[in-house]
Amino acid sequence: MGRIGVPFGVQGWVRIQTYSEDPDTLLDFDRWWVRQAARSALRPGAPAVAEGEWREIEVLEAQAHGGGLIAQLKGIGDRDQAERARGTEVGLFRSELPEPEAGEFYWEDLIGIDAVDHEGNKVGVVSGLLESGAHDVLVIDTPLKTAAGRPHQILVPFVERHVGEIDLGKRQVVVDWEEPV
Repeated sequence: MGRIGVPFGVQGWVRIQTYSEDPDTLLDFDRWWVRQAARSALRPGAPAVAEGEWREIEVLEAQAHGGGLIAQLKGIGDRDQAERARGTEVGLFRSELPEPEAGEFYWEDLIGIDAVDHEGNKVGVVSGLLESGAHDVLVIDTPLKTAAGRPHQILVPFVERHVGEIDLGKRQVVVDWEEPV
């Protein structure tokens, strides 16, 4: 649903960068699930919680602020603790969320599905989505490799012109995109 950003004030409040189209979704819950992102060498004081280990945390107070949220979470009582929590992922159980309406999808449902062209040829696999100012963008890992050995990625604007049928049953999305040369 999002991640903890920079501290807000000196009493342990944190900014929450939400991944939801409606940032207020998190405000409906008095408990969130959090997990520490992989410890960064740039943040030596980060908590030693293993990546992937989710734990429940009580939301003492939260409110909309700018394009995101600010929150005071139990166990984060000062600015130093808030700084150490930076980068922590915030989640909810899928069962607590409403079903998406027709033509809408949770990003997590799109990660890992095949991207195919109009003829059904596999272009790659959706590895992520990005939120940009104008529209979301599909990140597709192609079979090609970069010089560093990583998958070559293409970015496809998530708009009707470039993204066609999404079939979660078949685990595929039709894309119409050629990389600019």
